[in-house]
Amino acid sequence: MTPKRIVFLVLGLLFATFIIQNSEVVQVKFLFWGTQASRALILLGAFILGIIVGWVSGRMTKKGESSLARTGK
Repeated sequence: MTPKRIVFLVLGLLFATFIIQNSEVVQVKFLFWGTQASRALILLGAFILGIIVGWVSGRMTKKGESSLARTGK
């Protein structure tokens, strides 16, 4: 196993432990919308949304760098 894979595994286990320990139902409000949901689901959703945003922004940065390399700037 590579060190990078070990770090991701340890962080994933820590995050899973954090979610399990925060599983009570809480009130969620956003703008004009409100509901009750498990804090674990909210944390998991925020985590997945963060991964998606990071992945998309990383791809956009790489695409921008490659287009700059082609134009010679």
